[in-house]
Amino acid sequence: MKVYRFIPIIFILLLNLVWADEREQFTHQHDNLSYNIKVGDWIFRKGVQVDSLIAHQFSGGKFSHIGMVVSINPDIKIIHATTSDDENYPNQVIISSFDEFITPELAEKYAIARPNFLSEMQNQQIANELLTKQGQAFVLASREEPHLYCTTLLYDAIIKYQPDFTVQWQHTQFPFFSGDYLFPSAFANHPDITWIYHYPTLN
Repeated sequence: MKVYRFIPIIFILLLNLVWADEREQFTHQHDNLSYNIKVGDWIFRKGVQVDSLIAHQFSGGKFSHIGMVVSINPDIKIIHATTSDDENYPNQVIISSFDEFITPELAEKYAIARPNFLSEMQNQQIANELLTKQGQAFVLASREEPHLYCTTLLYDAIIKYQPDFTVQWQHTQFPFFSGDYLFPSAFANHPDITWIYHYPTLN
């Protein structure tokens, strides 16, 4: 019997065992994470699509997109303004499940942060406010012009209930893309947040 013929089969079986273990660990980790998430938490991701790569390049931050948790029961729901997450609802404010938001098809990495400066009541008020924006058109424009993109969706709702909320707008100067813009890094750099989770985990 020529044993070498079975080497590829053995290799595949070993890989399946490893992948099964990783899937089990991820599922367990996902379940534990779900218990820690609250309405009002911010969820960031570094996207893999062209618009995300451009935003990441302009901002110089770790993330290119942000959404906010608006529901945790029965499932985690995230509202965000996006161009192409859902081909049925392009260029608008949509609600995604947690798994949809972090799918590897869209996210290279993601993280969850909790704004400590907002009360539970304020977070619920902000969530209710954001839900009224579902379906509104995505508008990428400078601060001086009418706009609605992922960060300004959150910013405009937050300052309605917490007027002292401040983040750093960033000036950019590129053809067809100049003026003051708000990037996810402005939220990630806020001094009064607690990081709940990072994927991949930080060393």
